[in-house]
Amino acid sequence: MSCLWKPEKEVIVLMGGYESMKMSDLEQKLQQLREELEELEEERTIVLGQTGLHLPGSTVKKYEAEINHIKKQIETVENLLNEKGSN
Repeated sequence: MSCLWKPEKEVIVLMGGYESMKMSDLEQKLQQLREELEELEEERTIVLGQTGLHLPGSTVKKYEAEINHIKKQIETVENLLNEKGSN
């Protein structure tokens, strides 16, 4: 198991590169982001749920920041899908 989630090298800045993507690509990206979120939340639960293991508070904050980043990306992609779908 990896220690902490690491963003992809190609992380697209919010709204930065998503606007030019086709609907099918946006749908694939949305699925990928949802899977990453699920995996990260599962990893966080396992890591933080270990008894007898002291973790620094920064670990909790790092997970929260990463989870929030993915959630913002999901929201961005969902909004673009809704906009493109209504056009």
